[in-house]
Amino acid sequence: MTYSVSELQKALRAATENLPIAAESDDQPTPAGIFTPPSHIRALRPQTLLVIGARGVGKTFWTQALEQESIRKMLEQDVPELANVRVIIGYTNKNAPAAYPGPRQFSALLKKHDAADIWRTVLLRSVATQPEAAPLCPIASRSWEEDVAAVAQTPEAIDRFLFEANKAFAAAGMRLLVLFDALDCVADSWNDSDTLTTALLRTTLQLSTCSHIKGKIFLREDHCNRLAFTFPDASKLLATRVELSWKRAELYALLWKRLCNSSEESGETLRAIFESSLPGGLVEKEGVWLFRRTTVLDDDTLRPLFHALTGPFMGKDKRRGIPYIWTVGHLADARQQTSPRSFLAAIRRACDNSCEKYRNAEYAIHYESIKTGVQAASEIRVNEMKEDNPWAGDLLALLKGVTVPCSFEDVQALWENRYPQGPKELIARYPQHTPPEFALQRWQDVRELLERLGFCMTLGDGRFNMPDLYRVGFRLGRRGGVKPLP
Repeated sequence: MTYSVSELQKALRAATENLPIAAESDDQPTPAGIFTPPSHIRALRPQTLLVIGARGVGKTFWTQALEQESIRKMLEQDVPELANVRVIIGYTNKNAPAAYPGPRQFSALLKKHDAADIWRTVLLRSVATQPEAAPLCPIASRSWEEDVAAVAQTPEAIDRFLFEANKAFAAAGMRLLVLFDALDCVADSWNDSDTLTTALLRTTLQLSTCSHIKGKIFLREDHCNRLAFTFPDASKLLATRVELSWKRAELYALLWKRLCNSSEESGETLRAIFESSLPGGLVEKEGVWLFRRTTVLDDDTLRPLFHALTGPFMGKDKRRGIPYIWTVGHLADARQQTSPRSFLAAIRRACDNSCEKYRNAEYAIHYESIKTGVQAASEIRVNEMKEDNPWAGDLLALLKGVTVPCSFEDVQALWENRYPQGPKELIARYPQHTPPEFALQRWQDVRELLERLGFCMTLGDGRFNMPDLYRVGFRLGRRGGVKPLP
């Protein structure tokens, strides 16, 4: 069946109106929205203790997905180790005072108690929520202050409790997985967050000796890079480390999974488009449309499918770029990593813009709308980056109006004009969010940190450059590039 441009635009707008545009917590996992890249399967296995990823790649999404029994059942097809696993949240950024302390309380407890004792208390409470373990718990749940003190005073009793609880779970034929996420928000300062996170890493490693109780930590990449893995057996923990990333074809497969599971007429239309390129490529199971074979979802099959919606070029001919490649490439950070959140946000805005401005176009998604989508995704990502690293947002905002690539001397001059005493001034301005080593560092050191975070890069000739994902939102120019935001 052939659809008109207006029919496709209507279907796309309806299908993309709920795509996430901001925090991962706004993208609640549903069976229809789940797509598991092959590289993520290892991250979801209970025996994987440490999962690393940049913002927007799926750490919180997978935390929430694993918490839901119905989704765990669905994931068992790819991750059979999830069978008979129960999941408890040991920490996330949602308020749950009975399950774990809040950031201010963590910082307050840290002034009086060892960080490892705080986490052992959180772990004890998590394990004790299970009916097999509750009668064995040696401590009555009271205030966090009282429970942490009791745990610190009775280490043998806590070890015995975990040993007996592990036996009880084994006898019941189940395993307990305790998840920890959003640890960059666990305390009021970087120092406290790093101290607590390092203690949790050690505690999770020690827990790994239990056959039926496991911990899994989802950790931001920049947070992980700040930590010193110098504690005993840290290499064993790092050996389980999995980094979340998304290949280009995986991003488009995720998009089509959501498009094909849109409701009513929009879903029917977009499933027909999908199957026109991949006949029999979908199968319905319990009201959810699934890919029959994910192995065929590669660039060769997904590119013509996307171009059926966008056309083959980002302009009149191929010199302007190819939409399938161009879209993902212009949403990548300096390390060439594109997050699904940025990608889906750009597609959502592109579909809206096409409906608003290009109703009489040849294709449903106009190439100028894709550029508008990149602008929208860049603004979102820049705002998130300013929340996470306000010092970096401050420095890059000073470059507004600069055309890149440019000499780093020009960049440094703007920074020196704002902070004549050097990077140490950033510590005074952002005491809770600035690396303490700035007190002794040079602007070149700050540049290298910005590069490690993916905000900028150095070209082969030494010039300073910035990927469009950040350049557009920070309002820097580039000859022939996507226009910066006004």
